[in-house]
Amino acid sequence: MEESSSKGSPSWVLFEECLHNEAGRFNYWTTVAEIDNIERQNEDLFREHRATLSYLAKNEKGIIDWQFKNEMWRVSYNIGNVDIEESDNGVIFNEDIGNEEIQVFITLKESIGNYPKTWKLWPTFENYFDLRADEKGNLVDPYNDELVAKIPFPAEKGPVCIRTDYLQDYLAARNMVLIRQHDYTRLWEEYITDAHEPEKNGICCKEKWGCYNLYVSNSQKNFMDRFSRLIFKDFIPPYNQAGTVGGNRRVEVQAEDYPEFIIEKKLDGKEIKKRPAPNDLKSVYFNPKVLKRYYEEPKRYSVGFHAPGMGSVSFLDRWIIPIGRNDEGLIILWLGDLAKAGLSGEEINHWRSHNVPPRGGMAMDFWNAQMQCNPSKDPSLESRLIDCKHSINKYMDSNGKKIYKSYEGPDVYIEKTLREPLYDEHYEFQESIILLSKMFIEYLDIKSIKKDLPDKQKKDAKGKEFTQIVLLANWLNFVIHVPIELAEKIKKSLQNIQMVRSKTGVAHRFSDSSYQEVIEKLDLSDDRITGKSLYCAVANPLADNLEELCNVLGIGNDLWWIKYKEN
Repeated sequence: MEESSSKGSPSWVLFEECLHNEAGRFNYWTTVAEIDNIERQNEDLFREHRATLSYLAKNEKGIIDWQFKNEMWRVSYNIGNVDIEESDNGVIFNEDIGNEEIQVFITLKESIGNYPKTWKLWPTFENYFDLRADEKGNLVDPYNDELVAKIPFPAEKGPVCIRTDYLQDYLAARNMVLIRQHDYTRLWEEYITDAHEPEKNGICCKEKWGCYNLYVSNSQKNFMDRFSRLIFKDFIPPYNQAGTVGGNRRVEVQAEDYPEFIIEKKLDGKEIKKRPAPNDLKSVYFNPKVLKRYYEEPKRYSVGFHAPGMGSVSFLDRWIIPIGRNDEGLIILWLGDLAKAGLSGEEINHWRSHNVPPRGGMAMDFWNAQMQCNPSKDPSLESRLIDCKHSINKYMDSNGKKIYKSYEGPDVYIEKTLREPLYDEHYEFQESIILLSKMFIEYLDIKSIKKDLPDKQKKDAKGKEFTQIVLLANWLNFVIHVPIELAEKIKKSLQNIQMVRSKTGVAHRFSDSSYQEVIEKLDLSDDRITGKSLYCAVANPLADNLEELCNVLGIGNDLWWIKYKEN
């Protein structure tokens, strides 16, 4: 069919590929609107112009049959535009969106001055799924980060396409069908042999998918009169049931469908299991890998530890679960929270796959905060690092100085994903150390720092420019007037982080020689060195030094744990 429908062939003239493969068919994406930019059409001997516009019709047989009574367009491009009429009391604003039987779905806004034509998808579709526009103007489902509507700008740049499953779910919710109107024209200059004008030339033909009218003019002497035009209408039906599509659709898990979770392990090895039920305060334990999924999707999930043993994991504005972390790194939560949060079946099964027997005892920060209403007075390592950096940035900004640049691109989520290694695997450790390095080294505003420094503090005796970490130390000492001892400690802690990242970046496992070299350089005992202990060996000194810097700058009380202890 594709070969026989090449430009200029008889089947191309008769729109056979459209009538057999396009009309009444839809797949992953559905085209709901399209308009060619005629001015941009090239001088090809075989040209085509396309226009498509869709509208909604009530899902009743009589109404739908009437829509396909003939191929003529029922709704103009201008539906949905405003109409302002004069009255004795000023102007009256009217907006045409149709009626109970037929309603607008998408409208074309004409160009005004330098502002080009744009497509306007009617807000009810966007609101139904709570969609959000991306930087290109397309619509995205923020709950699963999936593209739902491709909307070109300007309007002539391409068709407007909607995810078919989202469209059919929306139609089911409104008890409507989407009727698509298409007007395709093909033009050529030379007479095309065997391109016969059909017997029903210009007569409306009915099909199961809708109706069409094909008119062919090939035998005319004037080449300007050689063209074929296909006007057809088809429809997209609704799903049988609404509410099954979209990241914001919560499918309730019935109590009997919950899997059983391990809540206890007897001395004889027998595991005691129980299904989640709201308000059940039985503690359940999980391998820390359970959090990896949430750290890897920071656009939608947030994981944070306010204190060493107390934190939470949340999904946008849908649910939040308090979690604990004990001395062995296991994650703890209340069994009832799995049911109360309204997690999807997929989420429940994810937690169940990482469920382990209790080990290592309760996380006391978690217990005290949840059961005694006594929050921890000690911050987590992540909290110390993030809060110290924020306070230092704020201080520098208020004094007209810049120490760090703003995060860009995917790095805007650095602080959401900053963490101690969740488990002892090389790649998890490497990811954690890279985040730490990016946050405190790569995003140093070296341009601003160098601008403040005299030349002799930028280069060594041989004229070689200092590294960015040395430049930072010099800047802290000579520009911010931080004691040289503290500036040197900050320099050393950052250099250790840089060294660890560099040395371990070429490794593939913890047993590689590069890790042994790092352990020796940090003067650590290699007995029972874990990813977490190695990370803390460089991250804790940095946190200590940053906290000391906050005190030297006079902003120590901006840190909640210092303020809390003083009060």
